[in-house]
Amino acid sequence: MIPKIIFDIAENGLSLSGDGVQKVPGIILTGVGTDDAAIGTSHQVFSMDGVADLGITQENNPFAFKHLNEFYSEAGTGAELWFMMVSDATTYEQMVEELRKLISDAGGRIRILGMLKKHQGTESITEGIDQDVKAGVIGVQSLAEEFAKLYMPFRVVISGNAWSGQIADLFDYRTAEYDRVNMLIANNDGSPEASIGLAMGRLARIPVQRSIARVKDGSAIDLQAYFTDGSKIEDFTDSWDAIDALGYTFFRTFTGRSGYYFTDDKTLCKSDSDFSSLARGLVMDEAVLVANNSLTEELSDEIPVDGNGNIHPAIIKSWQSNVENDLINLMVNALKLNGAEAFIDTNQDILTTDTLAITLRLQPVGYAKQIEVKIGYTTNLQQ
Repeated sequence: MIPKIIFDIAENGLSLSGDGVQKVPGIILTGVGTDDAAIGTSHQVFSMDGVADLGITQENNPFAFKHLNEFYSEAGTGAELWFMMVSDATTYEQMVEELRKLISDAGGRIRILGMLKKHQGTESITEGIDQDVKAGVIGVQSLAEEFAKLYMPFRVVISGNAWSGQIADLFDYRTAEYDRVNMLIANNDGSPEASIGLAMGRLARIPVQRSIARVKDGSAIDLQAYFTDGSKIEDFTDSWDAIDALGYTFFRTFTGRSGYYFTDDKTLCKSDSDFSSLARGLVMDEAVLVANNSLTEELSDEIPVDGNGNIHPAIIKSWQSNVENDLINLMVNALKLNGAEAFIDTNQDILTTDTLAITLRLQPVGYAKQIEVKIGYTTNLQQ
């Protein structure tokens, strides 16, 4: 086995019931090939002018154009985006295999990925959603886990196509283990596909630790929002909590505020997982990459020991300081983490194992997802 650094990421540390890492987005979606943008090829763009240069227009490519345009309407000109178009006949499972090329062509820099297939109207509906979606969730979770081991981690937002409109039909993803995948089942036009371009644009312009549901970032949609069954968001107002409890993301309103906001950034896994939200997962991905870059400098270096074979204290202090400083400078000071701490036990059998164990403890930011207020009249404000 060649020398390498292996991260064993703790999944329940929160006890819940070099350079900075850029959050580069990618999208794989249905489209029509052009002379400059063939089906199955990867493209890097920074604006809708770049999309137009590839021959992708509203007239010849309405579906792909719509979602790419919504990405830039939200992310703004200058945002880097990698995308690939696939044919109408491509299933989500087949998209997963195409993603290998997209991620590799992007140099493994894609951190957040959108998956979007145009609904054809002939698909079978299983557990309330186009049955191909669930297969795509399983496949892309496996692919994401595979690439994470290669230090190319990414998280996914997939379109929950053609919801049946029956809450009872929906699969309960809070019983699953797909902690790298989020499913959006809402849009701005009443179509059977979710607004993936819009969601990716929001994720591209906010920092890794931020939830797409943050109200201060403004509404995502101005006029009207729908579920992917074509019904208006307001038609299910009394059932929002029930849909949310199953792990799905959609849009909601607030009394006294105009527009529609994302409900949350849940991933398709149990709520007590440390990675039950996209934000927590993206922060961990960045921390792993920062620490890996810091520690790679030390790989295969000599480690002095004392007479008892223990690691020399000076080495411990140096290694701990280096990785802590990188995490603090690049993540804590940027408010992506509250704190970071490295620990190396001096009593390790480095002489016979050639293995150095390091513990990194990260304290994430918290989220005000529930605000409880006590309110009432009083006769005395001095108490």
